[in-house]
Formats: sequence, C-alpha cells, structure tokens
Amino acid sequence: MREKVVQQVKQTSLSIVQNSISAIRRKNIQKTGCRVISGNKIGVAGGLGMVSDNELFARAENSLEYGVEYPVALSSEQQLHDRLDNLAISDGQICEAVERVLGELKRRHPDFAVSNKVNYNNVSFSLENEANLSLSHNDSYISWSFALKSSTSTGIMDTFFGVVDRKLEPDRVIEATSAIIEAYNNKVELPAGQVPVIIHQSALTRLFQRDLNGKIVGNKASLLQQKFDQKVFCDNFSVKIENDPVETFGPRFDMEGAICADDLRWLIKNGVILRPYTDKRTAQRYGFAHTACGNGAYDGVPSLGGCNMEIEHSGKTLSELLSDGVGILIAIAAGGDFTPDGNFATPVQVAYLTDGVKLLGRLPELTIKGSLFDFFGNDFIGVSSDKIYLSGNDRMLVTRLAVEKL
Repeated sequence: MREKVVQQVKQTSLSIVQNSISAIRRKNIQKTGCRVISGNKIGVAGGLGMVSDNELFARAENSLEYGVEYPVALSSEQQLHDRLDNLAISDGQICEAVERVLGELKRRHPDFAVSNKVNYNNVSFSLENEANLSLSHNDSYISWSFALKSSTSTGIMDTFFGVVDRKLEPDRVIEATSAIIEAYNNKVELPAGQVPVIIHQSALTRLFQRDLNGKIVGNKASLLQQKFDQKVFCDNFSVKIENDPVETFGPRFDMEGAICADDLRWLIKNGVILRPYTDKRTAQRYGFAHTACGNGAYDGVPSLGGCNMEIEHSGKTLSELLSDGVGILIAIAAGGDFTPDGNFATPVQVAYLTDGVKLLGRLPELTIKGSLFDFFGNDFIGVSSDKIYLSGNDRMLVTRLAVEKL
C-alpha cells in the first residue's frame, strides 16, 4: 500500500526593529513524503521541492529492509477538503498595513520601541493513499508578534502583543497594542483578597499533555494513573481534543489520515477522566480508544505526539466570569512548571489588572501557585466564551490561584 503526504508553506515575513521594517523575507517550501506499507512494516522517504513521486516511492520501498514495525490498519475510504484560505493579500498590502501600524504606535507612544515579526502564511497539507483516502487542508492567516520595550528599560522586552488572525485589521492591532502599552505604563497595586487569575489554557493544561499521553498511561507512569473513570475535577470542567481547523489553524486529520470520532474527543467530561489520547499504534498496543493524535515529520514514521486540548467554555464572557469585577491577567510568566504530584508554581514577570474588557493597569511582579486538583476543582471558575484579542484572540481560563508579590 502506498501513501503520500504533501506539505507546502508560502510565507512573507517582515522583520521589525525599532519601529521600522528592517527586512522582508519570502519563502515557498514544498515537502513531499512517501510511505510504503507492506505486511506490518513501513518504509518512508521524503524530498524538498519538485521531486518525482516514483523516485520517492522506490526509495521508500527500499527502506522496508530496515524492518520498521507499523502493525496498524491504514485510513481508507474518506474524502475531506477544508479550505480556509480566503485571506489573499499582496506583499505591498502587508507592508503598507504594517508601516501604518508602526507609524501610529510611534506617534502615540514615542517612548516605546516595537520589534520582532509579522508573518503572512499560506499553508496547505494533503494526505492520500491507494485505499481511496483523500484529505486536504488549506489555510491563510497573518500573525502579528510585537516585542514592546520602553526607552527607559534595560531589558530586551518589557511586554508583548501577539495575535493570529484570518483578517488583516491594522486598526484593531493599533488599538490593542496601544491599550497594552498604556496599561503597562499605569502601575497599580495588587487588590486585597483573592482575585481570580486569567491565564492561557495551555499554561495549565500542559500537564495533561504529559499525563494523558497514551504511552505514559500505558506504561503506568501517569500522575492520573489510578483516577480514570473517577470524578477528579469539578462538575463544569471538561477537556476535549479540538480538531476544528477554524480554531486550531491546523488540519482536522492527523499524520495517519485519521479523524477523531466526536464521542471520543472528550478526555475529561464533567470532572471525570475518561481516556488518554492516542495514535493508532498506541491504541492498539494498550487497548485504548483511538483518538487520532498521530504526529511526525513528513518523511518520518507517524507516532504519538501532543494534541490540541480545549477546555469547554462556560457560555459566559470574561467579564461575566469575574464576579467581583476584576481579575489578574497573566501576560508573561516564565520559569515555572509542574511538580510530579501536580503542584504548579511560576513567577509572573508581567500581569495586568482587568475588568474583562479593558486593561486597568500593570501589577507588580508576582508568583502564582496551586494544585491541579484545586484550580481545576473547587477553585475553577470557567473559560470565557468570548475571544480576547488583547491576549492573542484566545478564550481565557479563569481560576483561583495563590497570588503573592515578589
């Protein structure tokens, strides 16, 4: 059986130094990977640019001699073609938009320098085989990544704005970046009492990436090993595998051409841990449900990688989740981690006080800490239904953590 993977990335990248475009780089890279599966063995080969399929398949067939095991059933009889590539802009339009943003930010905030990158990406990915499988994903989007530095600062970066969007909206970028700079310049004190913490989901769900990994669970090395099919977290806490390309900016299918069934996407439901995430080989080896989380390089053998995890949102906006009217928005937190028993702590270099709509000011440097079983348990408040443009156009997690000034 023969299978082919094609990845293509077209990108215009603008490097920004001190409020000016310093360089423009364009790339157009195509990668083709061919697989040959015979018996329970797999051979792979890959090439860059315009390469001969026949040559790649011949090399892949020769590599069967290495005896790499791949005892799974190939995906078959499925057609799926997602197209989200509606953002069509020229290099001239990108440069004009970025220059307008940088010019206006310099006018409004002459004491702040903007650096880093703006990228316009067109990506495509396809996977097909001789078993009537034909899958493809096409997308286009622009990513703004601004490192913001005060002229009085000795650091490399003081605060940050970043967003990925399928619309070119320079005015919105100006207002969001300006709001961040204004809040950074407005120092406020940490309010008394326990103030909810607002944080990106991935900062706290990354432990699940490790401890709900099918290989970790299958080898009985997970922190959650004895807690499957038990209620561990609060009633309104559910985690699913998110494979909607609108949300993930990635394909709906994995590197094995599999798509997770809707009922198997839930890893945690109403506080009960249901299952680990798996690729085909992990599911088969340990007897787990297959959740289509195969990953790997275009010219490699698919294996279990991470997955796009999403906490089910609450149906409430961020401001509605803040019952006391304010919360602590974590902007930059580096240097923390989880301990093996599920405790989390990190220093917070930049945090803002917010009412869920506006940034009210910059808080002092902080530390936050708590236990997985608390901040997703009785201390869990919810995930916003609205996407917060100031924080990367993401739905934000709201919970209670211990907060102290450094």
